Amino acid sequence: HPDRGASLNNLAESFSRRYKQTGSEDDLEETVQLYRNALSLHQGSHPDRSMSLNNLALALNTRYRRTGSMNDLEECIRLDREALTLRPVGHPDRGMSLNNLAGALDNRYNRAGSMDDLEEAIRLLRETVALHTDDHPDRGMSLNSLATTLHDRYNQTGSLVDLDETIRLLREAVTLHAD
Repeated sequence: HPDRGASLNNLAESFSRRYKQTGSEDDLEETVQLYRNALSLHQGSHPDRSMSLNNLALALNTRYRRTGSMNDLEECIRLDREALTLRPVGHPDRGMSLNNLAGALDNRYNRAGSMDDLEEAIRLLRETVALHTDDHPDRGMSLNSLATTLHDRYNQTGSLVDLDETIRLLREAVTLHAD
């Protein structure tokens, strides 16, 4: 049925919400499996493919944070990269894909310590901040994410330039969150 993928995504989202409420590992496993099934129906140039890639990647990232499985994190990064290619410059969800991939790379940096992952995360987050202009509702989150990764790099390199930029970005985020 042409709506089966959408129904699978909706059911997966419900399991995901219940997982967030209860912490049930079974709900998380069901979420991952349902998102996998939906993605299998959204092949090639299907208009919902980028959304399905994004949803499965987020579920795998959640499971990685719970279990520490590097296989989940590596698959998450692969899916996030593919979703980003389907959301080129000008796509309304590009900022979300940039942020998600950057977060997964930052997770891998924190686990494995690869500066390449940290540098790529910073580059992606800079693009996210550029997309999230002053009136964008996610600007504060983007500023915080970039500041966090810059602070990670400061911790590795001791660069005062990174620390100064971290402070500037966090000040802006605090100003945005003043209301």
